Amino acid sequence: MPAVARLEEDLRDLFAHYSAHRTDRAHDEALDGEGGLRPHWRGLMDWARRAGPDGYEAVVGETRRLRLESGVAFDPTGGADVAAAAADAFPVVISPEEWAGISAGVMQRARLIEAALADLYGPRTALKEGMLPPGMAFGNPDFALWRTGWPEQDAPWLTLYEMDLARGADGRWMVLADRVDAPLGDGWMVANRVASSQSFAEPFLSGGIRRIAGHYQGLQQLLEEATGLDGRLALMSGGARDPRYFSHAYFARYMGAALIEPADVTVREGGAFVKTVEGLKPLSVLLRGVHSHHLEALFQPATATVGAPALSLAQRAGRLRLANGLGASAFAYRAMAPFAHALSQFFLDEDLRIADAPCLWMGDPAAREQAMDEPELWRLERISRGPLQNRDAPTLIQSDRDALAGFLRRHGERLAAVATPPLSTTPAWRSGALAPRQWMMRVFASLTPGGWSVAPGGVATLVEPGCAPPPLGFGKDVWIPARTAEEARPAPTLERRLARTHLRRTGGDLLSRVADDLFWLGRTAERADVTLRALRGVIDRMVSGQEEDDSPEVLAAILEIQAGPNDNRAGMARVRDAIARLTSDHHEPMGLAPLLGALRRTGQRARPYLSEESWRSIDRLTTDTGWRSPPPPQNASALLRLIDESLLALAAFAGTTQENLTRNHVWRFLELGRSIERGLSFARAAEALAGRRNEPDESWLRAWLTLLDSRTAYRTRYMTVPAPAPCMDLLVLDEHNPRSLVYQLMRIEEALNNLPNPGPRRSRELRLAMRVLMDVRLADPEQLAEEDEDGRRPALSALIVDVRAALAELSDELARSFFAHTQAPSRVGLRGRLEG
Repeated sequence: MPAVARLEEDLRDLFAHYSAHRTDRAHDEALDGEGGLRPHWRGLMDWARRAGPDGYEAVVGETRRLRLESGVAFDPTGGADVAAAAADAFPVVISPEEWAGISAGVMQRARLIEAALADLYGPRTALKEGMLPPGMAFGNPDFALWRTGWPEQDAPWLTLYEMDLARGADGRWMVLADRVDAPLGDGWMVANRVASSQSFAEPFLSGGIRRIAGHYQGLQQLLEEATGLDGRLALMSGGARDPRYFSHAYFARYMGAALIEPADVTVREGGAFVKTVEGLKPLSVLLRGVHSHHLEALFQPATATVGAPALSLAQRAGRLRLANGLGASAFAYRAMAPFAHALSQFFLDEDLRIADAPCLWMGDPAAREQAMDEPELWRLERISRGPLQNRDAPTLIQSDRDALAGFLRRHGERLAAVATPPLSTTPAWRSGALAPRQWMMRVFASLTPGGWSVAPGGVATLVEPGCAPPPLGFGKDVWIPARTAEEARPAPTLERRLARTHLRRTGGDLLSRVADDLFWLGRTAERADVTLRALRGVIDRMVSGQEEDDSPEVLAAILEIQAGPNDNRAGMARVRDAIARLTSDHHEPMGLAPLLGALRRTGQRARPYLSEESWRSIDRLTTDTGWRSPPPPQNASALLRLIDESLLALAAFAGTTQENLTRNHVWRFLELGRSIERGLSFARAAEALAGRRNEPDESWLRAWLTLLDSRTAYRTRYMTVPAPAPCMDLLVLDEHNPRSLVYQLMRIEEALNNLPNPGPRRSRELRLAMRVLMDVRLADPEQLAEEDEDGRRPALSALIVDVRAALAELSDELARSFFAHTQAPSRVGLRGRLEG
């Protein structure tokens, strides 16, 4: 009898295609051995039957939108990772009784690894008793030999633990990998659950699915107790190029932790400190998403590392709690697997609740022979780091057996031969119908004040038979129905930390690196704006048909403020060459290709501090396919349309930063970058268009007004053609014109006046800004407009030279004062006063 015949009448159509593609010998999550629907799947399947393909596609679209908006499904190289966002969304449901057994097995495994690490870096009883071969430790590149002999630590080795888990076709669960070195995939877990619970709201709520917030409340309570009232909790990520970066950022926000990178931390007198704009701030607890090799130089003494030098000293002194501790990677991935059963008996006096998938340690001669004799069953992986990434990496399937045997003898202690047997299947939505697919999942555990806790759920992924576990990303949410009304009740949101923290408004904990990123984000956005306005102004004049606007000399001068001169071209050919370089040349420093790339990179790094609207404006501009192959200068209308759309995106970014950012240090450094760059752009434009030319007509001044977006303001004020003195007043001295030079200097002074200053006197950068602002305010527009016998304006030229030098020096002073803290603030301030 076909399996579908056992299903209720109303579900037969839904499962007709599914049963036809099902392998009867493989365990299936939704259907039992007789083809009947498992009870805990009934609610989800009833919804799927009512929704049908169209309803499911609508839910998938909503899930994709929520995933993309979460900021996690993101490709750092150039846009939203639509493939990740569109990953299969049909949930996996596990019964409460089975989940209880899984949770017990995960917690047992965490306790086992904790005990094994304490022994490996302590008495080494397992090594002495022969339970663990010496080569497994001393031949493992992730074994931190320098970590042995430390004073006894109060903090445990593990605070977070992740397990890759799968069910075999025979129905038994197996461990595919232990994730103990910088796990922190919880951001994926939380974002996946948020998207799933909202898009599948009906079956989620009606099925009484357990929430995960209660699990993370326990972790937060543990971290609060370790941090103390005035301590700092941070989450360290590898940066925007790390594919897990936005998972880290999402989880940091969820837990109320500061998001930092390795370069943000320094060690002073045995303590770890974070570099902020107000100086060095002590760091108490660090959740690390950075692997040990990139966190502490002692792991690889012969090579450079991006990690904080001597960070291990702070952990050794007991002044920094690392989660997880340095050296935990000795039992990462499959390193525990070949010995897990014996070690569980040895340390816990318990049998393993969840066995490992087949795994052979290649340091064992017998295991090497077995793997070479059965090459079709096994694949080679690094014992503690996972799949071999090198395209030329050796495999067990190769003709030269002697060469393979020699390689394994030399490097076998670092390798494992692993096999993934056929797995169970779960429903996946394919081509408008349910189909069975093999799957695995990752589950997440953490310490709480009461012991280990496992988040009730996980992230499931469809896998190809026999392949290694894929990298964590969005996937199928794992649902655990509640057994009682108490389990189904939503947990309170994570608000405890705010309740125990002093209220603050200064934003003084802003990281120096982030301040630097925000500063350059403002400068880069302004550079892109100026380039776009120069292009629009020139193309507008080219197509206007007015003879006075069609001077190649004027048009080339406008563009070459950004592009630089090309003396090999003349006339309109020179103009078209400048347009092409600014729109298409990836090597033109002020061209749009490098500027938009830099804008995206700085925007990525500063993204956790920006509003969603601000980031979307940057994302929309920097992923615009029009700039990948822009229209040629001859297609003026299409190029103008693309430029106008880009200017609107930049205007939206500027508007959202004004409307959505609190006026703290985040906003100040962004504004400082914008104002300094706008002042420098003003100076370059003045030198090119107004400072050294004798205008026979108003064409040069009109170009200057257009480039500084002040032509309308001039026309409504004077109702005349541009004249030198009024232009000087509007563009240089008008404190109400947001594009004027004096306005930029006023904003700079205001921002600097609110930045931290360790000494009793005004800071050097503030004094510099005040001096140049006063010089500009005291200038006379008539004198600035006066020409000498050579047609130059000496007063304007002198002022512009002074302003450019002052703004360049101001930028350098900001970098020295706020972007590269290396000492305590008071000492830096004192040293600066003594040397000044």
